[in-house]
Amino acid sequence: MPFDANLVLADTTADWTYASLVTSNYGTPTSADRNAGGLVVVDLKALSTTPVTGLACILFIDEAGAATDDALTVLLQACDLEAFSAGVQTLANFEVGAVTHGVILGNECPCTVVRRFSTNLRYIRVDASCADADNFHTCQVMLAPWPFHTM
Repeated sequence: MPFDANLVLADTTADWTYASLVTSNYGTPTSADRNAGGLVVVDLKALSTTPVTGLACILFIDEAGAATDDALTVLLQACDLEAFSAGVQTLANFEVGAVTHGVILGNECPCTVVRRFSTNLRYIRVDASCADADNFHTCQVMLAPWPFHTM
């Protein structure tokens, strides 16, 4: 794997369905311990926040949604509290077409979405949700410390 295992925000433990993301609440992790859905809060303390060039957050969806109108909302969030109980900031949202601000549709998948960000907050997580009966199969979200080449 070309990514550091400590920089994986969401692995392929469970399908990204309404049942796992919303009903079981796996889509909003609140701990540095990986939840049963495979999502986790990452502590940036070891990195002393983000480097001056920032980090890249990469969302991998390797299958089409179960239906073309399925809708997945994915946000990259930061906070100074591991539990994300107050002071939550949204750093980036993920979309493929500008028509659906912050939402990925089933017919836009498979896809890879990269967002560059920087923050001085300590913890980051991905917050994922979808509507009832939607299914995006297994997805991954990873951080990369080398977002883009600079000149």
